[in-house]
Amino acid sequence: MADTTTGEPAHATQLDHVIILLPPGGRHADNKTENRLILFADGTYVELIAFINDDPKKRRGHWWDKPFGIVDFALTTHKPFDYPTLQTRLEASGSGVSYAEPTAGGRTMPDGQELKWKVTFPLGAERGEVPFWCHDVTPRERRVPVSEENTNHPCGATGMFSVVVHEQQDSLKRIGSALSAITATESQATRELTEKSPRYEVGTPNGRRDDAFVELQSIEQGDKQHDLRLILRLPHDAAGSPDGISQHIGNGVVHIDFAK
Repeated sequence: MADTTTGEPAHATQLDHVIILLPPGGRHADNKTENRLILFADGTYVELIAFINDDPKKRRGHWWDKPFGIVDFALTTHKPFDYPTLQTRLEASGSGVSYAEPTAGGRTMPDGQELKWKVTFPLGAERGEVPFWCHDVTPRERRVPVSEENTNHPCGATGMFSVVVHEQQDSLKRIGSALSAITATESQATRELTEKSPRYEVGTPNGRRDDAFVELQSIEQGDKQHDLRLILRLPHDAAGSPDGISQHIGNGVVHIDFAK
């Protein structure tokens, strides 16, 4: 929830965005991918991303060379990123997860305006098992231009309730320890890793009262190693709830649910 005395989020860490890979936007600086954004009132967004012309040469070796679907998610912080402390927490977690040094990224808008940010990618875990970090160099409102007009969605969603990481049972403790260190929370998850859906509490960029979560769930042995599901938030007074989405796209599937 927000700090009512300062207006800043009480959570040091906030959900930034979720990435859905689709078949063939503003074009990224690597000239391999292009995107479109779905913005929400809480300051989070879904990034729909595609490899330009779905070119295998552009896919090869890229961290999102995966089946179509929800492939990754990012966290951010309002305050300067304390990279050394994050690394110290992760080392103490015994998870074997760490982060590479922050690297520059960017995108050129159709009007020619250049956006710049720094991204910090995980080591010791597959992409999507734990989040990466995205921190703006240019003003965040350029990258995430939230307005009443562009956050009014037919489904009624106002933001993100949780990102659910599905993991094999034998990886739950390791990934759970990493998520606790990454989000800097004890949370329900670290106290009881045997729960069906342990949660790690984070915030959202606009500092609204509603909390958001990174959730960890086990999948049956023999299923894929891990995947992601997104749960979008509906207003508390919403009448009913849309049906969840489970859409097969090419060789993958997109899972999106709704919660109040």
